[in-house]
Amino acid sequence: MRLSILIPVYNVNDYLSDLLKNLASNLLPDIELIFYDDASTDNSAAQIQNFKISNFSSKIRLLQGSKNVGLTCARDILINASEGEYIWFIDADDKVETTFFDNIMFILEKNNPDVLLFDYDVFFDETKRIKNRESLMFYPKNQLVYVNGKQIYQTAVLDGKHYFWNKIFKKELILGKVEYTIPAYEDIAYTPILLNQCKSFYYFTQTVLHYRIRNNSIAQKMSVKQAYGIEAYIGQAKYAAEVVKDRKSQAYLLYKASIYYYRILRKIRKLNIPEHEKVELVDLSNQLFKLLPIPVWKLIIFLFIENMQGKALKLLMLFSFFKIKQF
Repeated sequence: MRLSILIPVYNVNDYLSDLLKNLASNLLPDIELIFYDDASTDNSAAQIQNFKISNFSSKIRLLQGSKNVGLTCARDILINASEGEYIWFIDADDKVETTFFDNIMFILEKNNPDVLLFDYDVFFDETKRIKNRESLMFYPKNQLVYVNGKQIYQTAVLDGKHYFWNKIFKKELILGKVEYTIPAYEDIAYTPILLNQCKSFYYFTQTVLHYRIRNNSIAQKMSVKQAYGIEAYIGQAKYAAEVVKDRKSQAYLLYKASIYYYRILRKIRKLNIPEHEKVELVDLSNQLFKLLPIPVWKLIIFLFIENMQGKALKLLMLFSFFKIKQF
């Protein structure tokens, strides 16, 4: 088996049909599909069962959990169940261009990269309007490139497109490299670490995936889980400093953690959530932001030293604003 496509599923009945239609159009012999239904309370599992029956394939598997463990743990379960040489995580509410599957399989077979990356676009669920089309900072394009893991790591981090779903990893390189425990924002917590294991990449410059923006997703809906974005960025900054030895990535990640924290504080009063949830979100955000290894004013200087003056000035403005509000 060359490629395992791994799909965590939780209450996505309204969106799953789009993905299943895409996948049904081009099920190649060297691809296995593994779904993990994380104790959905809707019709998601039944949809997948029907999909499996309709396609008569032993290479379509549905794993089901008896209790909800969350997206992060679901990814861990899937990767350990996979049999492919390569693994690719796809979110169940997104869409893929399966017309490129032949290209992808050819690239994997001929070039054998440690990681294959590709472009994507972002669309609004309600209107289907494309918000933006995203390309990556990786170069050269459309060819196998041998390079050290630090360069791949830094490119992805500074590009800000460190998602699971636009990357196909060689499984043997990443298995057991991270513990999938953070409750949310596992993309920034773990994907750069996996990229640091790679010594070659192939950047396929086609829009292979369509990322759906929906109002009730963790990324869009303000909830207590939003606070874990702070933890993810700070944890990744620690990895950048101690393992990768990359000061520029460290500074950028600490900046992102700080911006994320101030964003929560700025929006908290306007949120349409119960008061106790606001208190819980602020308390957890304050607790996690205390993990920042240096004071914000030192981080501002750090950003200037690493030639990120615009980010330093933005952080200075936010820092000054919230300092003034305290008095």
